[in-house]
Amino acid sequence: LIMQYLASDLSCSFPSCMRGAGMTVLRPLLAACLLCHAASQLLPGTIDVPSPRPGDCNQTGPATYVYRLSAEKPNDLFPMVCSGMGGAEVRFNDPCAWAHGQAQMTMAHFTRMCKGASRTIHWHHFADEWGFVSKGRVETFVSSPDGLPWPSSTNILSARGVWYFPAGYLHGLLCLTPEAEGGCEFYIVFASPQAAEPNGHNIHTTLAQAPDAVAAAALHIGVDRYRSLRPAFAKSAHSVHYSNSNMTAPIVTAVAPGACEPECPPIQETTAAPAAVQATVEERVLLPGVQGVILHRIRMQQFQFARTMSQERTELEPGATRPMLWVSADAVLCVVEGSIVVSLEGGVPGPESASSFVNQTLTAGDVAYFPNGRAYWFQEASGKERAETITVFNVGNWKSFEFSQSLHEMPDFVVASNLNVSKLATVPDVFMV
Repeated sequence: LIMQYLASDLSCSFPSCMRGAGMTVLRPLLAACLLCHAASQLLPGTIDVPSPRPGDCNQTGPATYVYRLSAEKPNDLFPMVCSGMGGAEVRFNDPCAWAHGQAQMTMAHFTRMCKGASRTIHWHHFADEWGFVSKGRVETFVSSPDGLPWPSSTNILSARGVWYFPAGYLHGLLCLTPEAEGGCEFYIVFASPQAAEPNGHNIHTTLAQAPDAVAAAALHIGVDRYRSLRPAFAKSAHSVHYSNSNMTAPIVTAVAPGACEPECPPIQETTAAPAAVQATVEERVLLPGVQGVILHRIRMQQFQFARTMSQERTELEPGATRPMLWVSADAVLCVVEGSIVVSLEGGVPGPESASSFVNQTLTAGDVAYFPNGRAYWFQEASGKERAETITVFNVGNWKSFEFSQSLHEMPDFVVASNLNVSKLATVPDVFMV
């Protein structure tokens, strides 16, 4: 099987010097090729135009496509974790509070994390997960159910690094940056119309709800030892974490004192088809004729393991505009730095298909939702400062339909007639460079 993959002409290709390589390189080569082959066999819609799924909102909610998350109180506050920073915080957007309750994606924003603060190990039964580090260094760890392309992937990400965890994969996160250096901050976007929490499965709740013998076997310890440990997390059996007043199952915990002093235990990073990659993999894109806008894209070509999600990071100079486009996916935009004015043409399918939702000002920590195939654009708001955003898509390879470039390919006289004018004004032909 290995030799068949190495000798085949699948869309995966390897340098000739690696053909017939020894066993020390066969596993990573096979892992990469299996990922590529799996992507080519995915069901229609997983990397292009996903099918809508119902959520928990009965298809009802307000007609807004922005969520000013930065102005909301945190859903979860952990005052004893990173207390020098005021306590770790988590904000989740409410999927029933925008897009008529029909948004196909949700998100969370973790702030004031510090060295030794961990996102409780867990899994999601429906949601694929995309993460973006906006500050600090974050360790990611995830296990594979079948040992492919690895038994587990462990990586350390710096600012602008990203991770991808498929639904069902057990995973967790650990901040490595001390409070004195500003700690960690990261955004998580979920490819699911349902709130990722409380629809997640945290290990303390799962173990506390299981019979002692079953839980002990899962932890590879004896039953007596398990029974001595269980009181420390027994209250998690009644899972309440989405409440700051009655929390029994926290989603952020601190490692034991001394476990990360002076540093957290070293790891051997996964390099073959990892589940997390640094920003160095990004594809830098400049749009023809557009000033002050730099796009940084991560698709499957840059991040092979990320089969069902992807990202475009946008850097805006003061006053610059990311031109109008639509994409072959649903998308969540997160403002990472500065402020923007965002506009959307067309809401969810139905009466709002041709409605406009324009000139909404968002600041760092705020988000917007763009339904599949709807036109959107945004501009740096102040005219004085730069801004940075990420737009995360629920496909592995999205298509961007840049309006100005697409329109340029249409017959001028037909475009003029559609606009009820006799002739369009002559403009420089910036697309023929």
